[in-house]
Amino acid sequence: MALQVYDKLKHAIRFWLLRRLPTCKQTVEVISQSLERPLSLRERMLLKLHLWVCLWCLWYLEHLQIMRDTMRANAAETAEIDPAVTLPAEARERIKRRLSSQQ
Repeated sequence: MALQVYDKLKHAIRFWLLRRLPTCKQTVEVISQSLERPLSLRERMLLKLHLWVCLWCLWYLEHLQIMRDTMRANAAETAEIDPAVTLPAEARERIKRRLSSQQ
């Protein structure tokens, strides 16, 4: 009985918050910004509340963190590769020509 009341109350609070918090689209922007800069206290609180209510945004944040960690690990491995291994001069010139023709 007490568990049912708790679940109903929790659901009601989440629904109430969902109607008052920023949308998922706005939250995704804040999530992306959080990877580049420190968030203000207000932004952090709104983000935490939204993530408590919305599992989709929580999954989005987790996937972003996984991708960031993977790219960082890959960058660290790439830095360990012999710097003498580079593109031939001909290939570099071909890339430069192609990029300048696209602009």
